Amino acid sequence: MRLFPTVHATGDLPPTHRAHLELHGLTFVAADEDPDLVLVLPGTTPGGPVAGTGVVVLATGSDTPEVTALLTDRGIAAHPSTAAPSGLVPADLTADDLLAWTTDAMLPVRATLDVHAPATPLLRTDTGSQALGLTVGAGVRDEHGGLLVLGVDVHAAPEVLLNAAIWAARPSAAVAADDRHDGLVSHPAWARLKRDVTELQGLQVKDGSVPDAEQHPRARELVHAIVRSVDELAPALPHDEDYLTAVGKDLTRWSDAGFGIPDFLDSLVAFHPQRQRVDGLPHLVLFPMYTQNGSTDRRVEAVLLQVRWPDVIAHLEAEQFSNALFVPVTFLDFTPGYDTNSAVLFPETVAVREVPTFTWGAIFADREAARFRRVVRAAADTTRLALPPDAARLLDDQRLAEETFVLWDLVHDRTHMRGDLPFDPFMIKQRMPFFLYSLEELRCDLTAFRAAVRLEDEGVPHARYVQYAILFDRLFRFPVTGTRVRNYDGLGGQLLFAWLHQHHVLHWTDSRLTIDWPQVPDAVIALAEQIEQLYWRSIDRPKTAHWLAAYALVSGTVTPHPASAWARGDLPLDGPPKGFTDAVLDDEFPLSMFYEALSRKIGDVVASTSGITA
Repeated sequence: MRLFPTVHATGDLPPTHRAHLELHGLTFVAADEDPDLVLVLPGTTPGGPVAGTGVVVLATGSDTPEVTALLTDRGIAAHPSTAAPSGLVPADLTADDLLAWTTDAMLPVRATLDVHAPATPLLRTDTGSQALGLTVGAGVRDEHGGLLVLGVDVHAAPEVLLNAAIWAARPSAAVAADDRHDGLVSHPAWARLKRDVTELQGLQVKDGSVPDAEQHPRARELVHAIVRSVDELAPALPHDEDYLTAVGKDLTRWSDAGFGIPDFLDSLVAFHPQRQRVDGLPHLVLFPMYTQNGSTDRRVEAVLLQVRWPDVIAHLEAEQFSNALFVPVTFLDFTPGYDTNSAVLFPETVAVREVPTFTWGAIFADREAARFRRVVRAAADTTRLALPPDAARLLDDQRLAEETFVLWDLVHDRTHMRGDLPFDPFMIKQRMPFFLYSLEELRCDLTAFRAAVRLEDEGVPHARYVQYAILFDRLFRFPVTGTRVRNYDGLGGQLLFAWLHQHHVLHWTDSRLTIDWPQVPDAVIALAEQIEQLYWRSIDRPKTAHWLAAYALVSGTVTPHPASAWARGDLPLDGPPKGFTDAVLDDEFPLSMFYEALSRKIGDVVASTSGITA
């Protein structure tokens, strides 16, 4: 399965353009290697049938008969042009943004285009007024890819060529059937296990115990059946033999002891998914546990999952971003506690007699990717944001989105322990104003963003997709997800939006959202540097002084609630830190009018992502 398009060029592409396409994941192949895109250079022919693949034509108006026939068949006619070099503007504001990441370069006009159905105009020359310019870009797409014709010389604009190539390229194929362990999901023992665990949950109370003695006979029957099912599935999971044996013992001991508060420490310390990060490796996980952003009860849950560890991630983790405890995974199937918004599996959620040393953390990349794709698509449609072609491809491709989130999470997760930190990295153990959690989570995301900017320059094909994922998830999903009670992730998104808006990188004009893409990296990194400067300076500050400085950073961009004691400075400066925390309103930084409207329009879409995996 290919995540990034393969390209056959019908002539010699300028080395800078070829390098730019390769830098972003495109691979050049021969005509007989079934390319996803044929790039037809001036004066050449496609070299054979192009049905079932994408085509980009750099037209001159004096094209070969084969090219002319291809264009005519799709409703496009190219005519030589002597027009002066010109800037470009979109011809269709609802189409993908073919000018994303470009500057205002003046491009020579080689051909003008007459366009009829089924093709549509996509690019025009910029007249500097409301008058329509010459049509110099047009295209048509179907499920096999697209035909895109450019009548300008893109020598000075390799980003235009990259956008055109991704726009027209054949979509990536669906995940192959052998990429999933569906044999485990369809195994009769799993069906019985899932059924019995779900029934057992109904007998448990919040702490995981079964206090009703009258239910114990049935609970024992269920536990015995669950142990048998685990034993039946175990041969398919030899790498988890010790763990699955320990699970059976913990279940039996819990049953024999009368179904008190469960203790699965022995099986938890026997489970080591971080030791075998092999792409596609399956695991059966069974613990009494709560699920973050899901079930708050410590009931028995069962999950079939597989590791997501592509070669590019393995290489980056080994060479640049060491994180031995990080385990990215995807769902195969699960019991009700994960039919929720939960996208993580952490040891600290398991019912145990004592807290073991933290050894691993699993994040479900498929759920992250799927809800991102659904919510961002709805938000882009609602705000009329014209997506760059590669961003649109990210929203269309679940596997690409999964690998993108794995790279984001890899860097984010390790950043909590790195940098100039004025506090204990394990902030969750501390009670403090929630906007401090906002800044810490945003710091880790923006660190990942900055790393992705560097990795893009180094030719890591996932890198720009990571930038899109961080930006769009933060801007569109985080602020409108969850309640307004100390929503620290939401506030981080509000801060990023307001920062980009106030720095004239993001614009909400004429009820349309636009983004100046070339300015995005510097603006986002500038916000990251503000947070890093706060942290570095606060190493020398008392705790409450750090809190006040952090509030000044956030409130300098996001407007606080009019009733805020913090905004008024009405704080117990001579008292303990608890008074500062108590003075923070549940919704200290309310949603802007933009986000209130967005929340109303896509709230149902956000809610629909509970339990999503694809």
